[in-house]
Amino acid sequence: MAKRLRVVSAMGLIAALLFFSVTAHAGEETLGDYSAEIGTKFGRGLVNIVSSLAEIPCTIADDVKDTGAVGSITGFGKGLAFMLRRILVGVTEVGTFMIPMERTIPPVCQSPSPSIAQQ
Repeated sequence: MAKRLRVVSAMGLIAALLFFSVTAHAGEETLGDYSAEIGTKFGRGLVNIVSSLAEIPCTIADDVKDTGAVGSITGFGKGLAFMLRRILVGVTEVGTFMIPMERTIPPVCQSPSPSIAQQ
């Protein structure tokens, strides 16, 4: 009986060591990915806050190109709304940088990429 208990204990110890060594190794790989992702999100949030004012002239230029002189008025209104949206997204990304997430809006003065448009 004692011999059987030793064998079962040894097998349990080996199984536990294997389990914890595999999970510890997996945790190290994802820790580096996690650190890079939260750093990227924090930086992206700061860029969104700082560059939000550029939404107004970019949107005015796009609307003038599409609709003519009236586009300067509509572009200003849209640009103001886009600026506020960019500030809100930037503050949210800075405030929740510890939770990794994909980009939700395209960089300033660029059209959305297909991956962002699909989300």
